[in-house]
Amino acid sequence: MKRVLLTGLVAMTSIFSLIFFLTLPQFQSKFFQLPLLDGITESVVFSDALYTVMSTEIPQMETTLEENDIQMANLPKLLLETTSGVSPRNFSSLLDLALPGRNPDFHFSFVSNGVDELSMPIESPPPDFEELLKEEPEEEQTDDKNKTDQQEAEVYVYHSHSWEGFLPLLGEDKQKPSQASSTDNAKNIVLVGSMLTEQLEKQGIPTFHDRTNVTAALHEQGWDYYDSYRLSRKTVEAAMASNQKIQYFIDIHRDAQRKDITTTTIHGEPFAKLYFIVGEEHENYKENLAFVEKLNAQLEENYPGISRGIFLKDHTDGNGIYNQDLSKQSILIEVGGVDNNKEELSNTTKALGKVIGEYYKNAEQVTTER
Repeated sequence: MKRVLLTGLVAMTSIFSLIFFLTLPQFQSKFFQLPLLDGITESVVFSDALYTVMSTEIPQMETTLEENDIQMANLPKLLLETTSGVSPRNFSSLLDLALPGRNPDFHFSFVSNGVDELSMPIESPPPDFEELLKEEPEEEQTDDKNKTDQQEAEVYVYHSHSWEGFLPLLGEDKQKPSQASSTDNAKNIVLVGSMLTEQLEKQGIPTFHDRTNVTAALHEQGWDYYDSYRLSRKTVEAAMASNQKIQYFIDIHRDAQRKDITTTTIHGEPFAKLYFIVGEEHENYKENLAFVEKLNAQLEENYPGISRGIFLKDHTDGNGIYNQDLSKQSILIEVGGVDNNKEELSNTTKALGKVIGEYYKNAEQVTTER
């Protein structure tokens, strides 16, 4: 009899404890939040897969998917990354598992100007390097070419993804974002770098523009897309070693969003929107962030609506450093998107050049007064 009563008491205690446990939200979130599910549902791959499935029931979504070049996600790759923490073809992900402190929770925060989930930045898919290597591009003709020697420059402009192109410049046969790649410096992001360099030079700011064909350089090293920042880091380090006067390092990219998100009208003129990326994966990132915040604030004051904001990234959503640990005045700027044309890009680089020029001159004045 005692055994029966004891068993009943234990059972009742267990039931009430379970009910108490389940009714407290703080315990629910603590014990029922699964990192695996969080990793999957927060993934861009998962979102693309969900959109693809929904499009089978909502025909109107098919057009949207085609316009944004969204294809069926690689679900095995997604499961591998979320269950093991290892990303295919990314050796550093193995280090994240082995070394303490290298695997923080996913973090993607931003300071934005009306940016919602639909207008968030989109990373371009890796280009077809074999096709790019077959191109025989013509070098663009710009006034900034060879104007300032690297050993005399104080501003260094470069491109970790130099192949990022613009569909209006590539011809009518290129319509999808995945096709917006080229080694022709008159049709890719290098053109924007040339425009910015020209604007800075006009203000008397010695600027060197690195036009390295990153596609060919990676191929020569036996590297691929995932080694882009490894290559550009070597380039920046070499520049720093040869010239200690360089104060500003500007890595220019373009987004993969479509024109309605990457374009605006200011004072009756069309502009390609831009935004900044700050890597958090190094201890001095707040110095870069403070620098970028000043530029962003001045841009918005002079050209309201030109900026899509400042996005902070760690290694779980990209490179996480972007060479910004090398200098407290190192920035990554995404100018425009795949659909922006030369006029829009030109207007934006003029605005950007003016703001960077003002910052540079003010900093020089402070240094001189000291």
